[in-house]
Amino acid sequence: MSKDLDVELPPDIVYATKESRELFRIRNSFTFNLGIEIVQSLKNPLKLFVLPFRILTILFFPKKQIFSNPKSPKSGFFIIGVDLNGEEYSIQARILAEIIAKHEIGHVTLLGNSSIDISKNEDIEWYRIPSVREKNKSRKEWNLMMERVLSSAISISNPKHVIYFGDYLYRGIVDGLSQSKNSTQMTWFIPNKRNDKVFDNTKIPDINRIVMPEFSDINPKSQSIHRILRRSESETIYILDISQDIMSILQSMIKENKSLTIAAIQKNTPLPEEINFVIRMKEIIGMHIEGNVVMIIDDKSPLLSSLPILNLPCLLIRTGENLSPIHNLMIRDLELKGKIIVNRRNTKEEINHNIDYLINLKNIKSSSDFEYNNDDQFEYIIKWLKQSIQ
Repeated sequence: MSKDLDVELPPDIVYATKESRELFRIRNSFTFNLGIEIVQSLKNPLKLFVLPFRILTILFFPKKQIFSNPKSPKSGFFIIGVDLNGEEYSIQARILAEIIAKHEIGHVTLLGNSSIDISKNEDIEWYRIPSVREKNKSRKEWNLMMERVLSSAISISNPKHVIYFGDYLYRGIVDGLSQSKNSTQMTWFIPNKRNDKVFDNTKIPDINRIVMPEFSDINPKSQSIHRILRRSESETIYILDISQDIMSILQSMIKENKSLTIAAIQKNTPLPEEINFVIRMKEIIGMHIEGNVVMIIDDKSPLLSSLPILNLPCLLIRTGENLSPIHNLMIRDLELKGKIIVNRRNTKEEINHNIDYLINLKNIKSSSDFEYNNDDQFEYIIKWLKQSIQ
């Protein structure tokens, strides 16, 4: 027994998994070691004379602890993308990993179920795991496999920031992240159409939920609202995507300006009678909008994430919604560049004043000459990522 106490502890990787840490705890418990001493005494009766002293030694001798590696976390990222079916989240995780590698923000490790082979990218350390329902594995088998792969990979890469893409914190994810150091920042990117009951982070309270920004590795398609609504290209179309409270404030303005061509994003709630045109969200979100179009949205709109891509004159009405740090960076930057107007006091006078400014804007910039750079949509993500590891 004394020989075991003098053995040097193995590296962190040996105790990375929950299973190995539990086994270490059991093997170093009083009852386990007492049982060993009793068995050895029964095999060799001479040891019965020293058994009481051995029991006291086991009882009062300091127990071994799993000591973490004293090295500080790297200034790097660990990206996780997990899907129930398909590859939606794992593809987004891959794109983010490639962004980090391209801009040399820090070392990056990727764990996902995407079938796209990125092993040739030497800047990314890549691990692949099947999706939850792939290969007909049971949930228990998949969680055990995920926990072992994730905890071992995190122990090897020793990241400073873990970012998770997924619709649920599976047990394998929770167990795998449970051994992360306190200095490791954890973020959960969730979709715009979020349900707080579904995206529940009570299993890992330290993980920070952030609404997923709009990004893709494919240039956005061009879309003509005038063509959809069959209106003249010379008209200026005002697109609304606002809550019922804000809509009630705008109704008087809409009635006073009946000559305006106003369209609203289709919703489950009824729209004012003065709005004759309706646009489906999928016809505009993530698109590059052509022609003379002005947008009026609030901070609850899914279109908020697409503002850099849409490149439209916009009035953003703040309602007090708690936005992600990436969105706050984006709003501040677009406002400073004069691309959007931000309404922070929801009074009828101020909203009408800002809308009048948009209506009377003589030269609304046409987006038809807009040269899109695919890096534009990543600008605010990159800024935020750099800040997160400082």
